[in-house]
Amino acid sequence: MLTYRTAQPADARLYFDWANDPDTRRQSFSSTPISLETHTAWFTRKLTDPNALLLVFTNEAGHPVGQVRFERTPIADMPDEIIIGVSVDAHYRGKGLAAQLIAQGCAICRKNWGAVTIHAYIKPENAASVHAFDRAGFRLSGESGKFGVSGQDKPCLLYTKTL
Repeated sequence: MLTYRTAQPADARLYFDWANDPDTRRQSFSSTPISLETHTAWFTRKLTDPNALLLVFTNEAGHPVGQVRFERTPIADMPDEIIIGVSVDAHYRGKGLAAQLIAQGCAICRKNWGAVTIHAYIKPENAASVHAFDRAGFRLSGESGKFGVSGQDKPCLLYTKTL
């Protein structure tokens, strides 16, 4: 069973390592490695941002296995857009944890922000993420040009789930 906690300042290096994992970078919309300086500034801002929810998930032994991040963007005269991001520690991949992190994260998001629709933007070739979001109850809503796939002219996939 996984447990969670909100991210804390001491988690900056953990998030940095997860963000710069080679597989994570390959599946990200920007594959360029992130500098520690850039990451630290971003992480510090997100910890105090009321429109960001960063969650760290741990296993029974207390080891961090991954993170789920929600970012809410208020849009005038429309429902807020809430985007989910997830990553699983390289040592725990292939064990079906991503779908569990996503499902638990969405339940926590609902507690914090109420009944909302969550958007997941996924590169078309990222079969593992597509599978995880399918298993967590997300459905393909179509394609989106919101996040272009770096160096390519193809749109990303938009998966949604209403809580």
